[in-house]
Amino acid sequence: DATDVELARQLADLPAARAEAATAALGTNGGCVLVATLDEALDVANRYAPEHLQLAVATADVDRLVDGLVHAGEILIGQHTPFSAANFVIGCPASLPTSGFAEVSSGVTVEAFLKRTAVARADAEALARMTPSIVALADHEGFPAHANAVRHRP
Repeated sequence: DATDVELARQLADLPAARAEAATAALGTNGGCVLVATLDEALDVANRYAPEHLQLAVATADVDRLVDGLVHAGEILIGQHTPFSAANFVIGCPASLPTSGFAEVSSGVTVEAFLKRTAVARADAEALARMTPSIVALADHEGFPAHANAVRHRP
């Protein structure tokens, strides 16, 4: 109840357009979940895969919880690390996976705009060991030329 009262107060302090957007976001994606244990909190957080996760727990529990959180766009540790600090000053990515996509995607950082080139090298022995897998996968995927590229080598 106290959380709902405080939330209503803060929404009322926002300009109308921002209050409307915040209310809409809370209606579909926001909320408060009460749990009995920190392990239950980990399970809920990982299933929800939040864009932003505020971790306000005892210092002794922080490392274990951060290690257990595998599906969050960003984890903000402690009461003195609000989203606004992370977004505007600290340097956490501002573009993060929303709507549970933190389960499969990370935030957009400068690395997303870097060009990478994959480099591979195999010797004859390695190719011989890989050939059965290559042929099986190529045949299954319907790429006969890929399979032939290893079938027809001396």
